[in-house]
Amino acid sequence: MSSNNHTNLVDAEKVFAISEINRIVKNILLSHLEKVWIGGEVSNFVEASSGHWYFSLKDSSAQIRCTMFKGYNTFSSISPKNGDQIEAFGAVSLYEARGDYQINIEQIREKGTGNLFEKFLQLKDKLEKLGLFDEENKLNIPTFPKNIGIITSASGAALRDVLSILNKEQNYNQIIIYPSSVQGKEAADEICSAINKANAHQIVDVLILCRGGGSIEDLWSFNEEKVVQAIVQSRLPIISGVGHETDFTLTDFVADMRAPTPTAAASVIQDRLSKLDEFFEHYLSTLQKNITNLLKNKNQELDYLEKRIVSPKDKLKRSQEFIDSLKKQFITLLRKEFLAAEKEINSLHKRLLAPQEKIKQAEEKIKNYKKALLSNVFRIIKEHQSKINFIDEKLNILNPKNILAKGYSIVYNKTDVVKDSNKVNLNDTLDIQLHSGALLVQVKNNKKH
Repeated sequence: MSSNNHTNLVDAEKVFAISEINRIVKNILLSHLEKVWIGGEVSNFVEASSGHWYFSLKDSSAQIRCTMFKGYNTFSSISPKNGDQIEAFGAVSLYEARGDYQINIEQIREKGTGNLFEKFLQLKDKLEKLGLFDEENKLNIPTFPKNIGIITSASGAALRDVLSILNKEQNYNQIIIYPSSVQGKEAADEICSAINKANAHQIVDVLILCRGGGSIEDLWSFNEEKVVQAIVQSRLPIISGVGHETDFTLTDFVADMRAPTPTAAASVIQDRLSKLDEFFEHYLSTLQKNITNLLKNKNQELDYLEKRIVSPKDKLKRSQEFIDSLKKQFITLLRKEFLAAEKEINSLHKRLLAPQEKIKQAEEKIKNYKKALLSNVFRIIKEHQSKINFIDEKLNILNPKNILAKGYSIVYNKTDVVKDSNKVNLNDTLDIQLHSGALLVQVKNNKKH
């Protein structure tokens, strides 16, 4: 609405009601004055039972009434007190019932933080253009972290909150605290030092960087470029849990995960660790099924092999029977040879009665041939007998029962034969097969080589 329109509403002859004039003034203020930032000293601060705030802002020569309704002050990072220097943002208006000129405030901050916020936005824009906030540069948070590092003030409430969450179930090996200031001139350097120290030690699997809420000035250490660079260079994944849910710092954008509060950061770890029992139960069940199936298969295989296995005595008996068969074959062959030779001699005798000398020589040759043949046959039989004796001795030596009788034993870890102490862990249950009976033992000491 223009000023001319408001002027036209004023009739010189008309007598206006007070409420009409106040409404006209209010509409003029709301339509002609944009929402503004205003700075001054807080005075006459009152928090009503409804939750609304009422106070005045003043400077050296003037003051203005201020109202901040509960819907806005609930999200305020500061609670003003009389004498505080603040900056407020809102619309200038008029409270018609009393004709009071006031500003309805939507945001407040400590005086001077406006410059810090501009600096925050500039640095955020710079780092974002460098790609430091890109998701592809972020590390994965371990599914089941064993060792957890916490970077915060050793005496702060944030540390107590984080520990109270993590200690509910204690599904971790250890927590290592890297104490650091989280506010003040030295805080940024100490935070960087803590991050570098954790990376140098490489003891923890994840780092939680946290502190409680506060003004932008209180949280400024987490907006320092050196802190951002330390997080970028960290080889350990970092969860940023700084301030309240409405607070944002540059560490939130560059960290591998942002949690709205320190408690929420601890809950991220605790939620993952709470699933560890489910993970173990699932894989234990799967392992038991696999072991059961494996044992069934091995038992079937053992039954099959047991049917095929031949005892050393039976094997020796079969070898002896084979040699006896060969011996009979040799004797039968020799007899055939002798009969054939005798037939040939008789034939020669009949055909060569005159040349007695040739017959004698032939008889001599046959005799020598018979002698040599017998010698070879007995030699072959002796060699086979020696081989049989050797095999018998070897079978007796290799017979597991004979070896166990000397004091040796066979050690099984489940279904595997133990040949190396490095394959056995403490508290493993071992099955020891002796010459007579078996033992079931548990490993209490392992002298690994």
